[in-house]
Amino acid sequence: MYNNPNQYVNNNIQPGQAVPPGHAAPPAQVAQPAQGGQPGQEAQVDPVAAINNIAKEFVNFYYQTFDSKRENLKDLYRPMSTMNWEGTRLAGTEAIVEKLTSLPFTKVAHKITTTDALQSLPNVPAVVIMVTGQLLVDDETKPQQFSQTFQLVNDNGFFIFNEIFRLNYA
Repeated sequence: MYNNPNQYVNNNIQPGQAVPPGHAAPPAQVAQPAQGGQPGQEAQVDPVAAINNIAKEFVNFYYQTFDSKRENLKDLYRPMSTMNWEGTRLAGTEAIVEKLTSLPFTKVAHKITTTDALQSLPNVPAVVIMVTGQLLVDDETKPQQFSQTFQLVNDNGFFIFNEIFRLNYA
């Protein structure tokens, strides 16, 4: 979860530091030279780069955790979170985590193809992230195509407010 595009909720974790289970890595700050480039002036953070860094860090954490220990994703959801998983609507942390942990496979590996992100709400720290990729489950040898969309919203730290998952059939 993220406080804003430039700060991690858990202030004890800095970029590059090991991240405990159940937490996303802090986003990297992308500093731009201060206008005029005068020594002693603070660098400015590029908001587009910050949003893209949030998306990259979030996606890396989400899929690494999904592939290794799905129950650790629970901290990314809140009671107001909703998910649409292959057409089935789920609401709330418990229902979403129950769905994720009861999926009918033991091994899964995601390979991300694309990640796109935009600010999703005016005047509210929120990010929409669209992910496409491939996944292999159990002993399958032919990967399945998938797409997944996340809306992260800030409520004392960013959390998954909305999520949509679909397998893409040819």
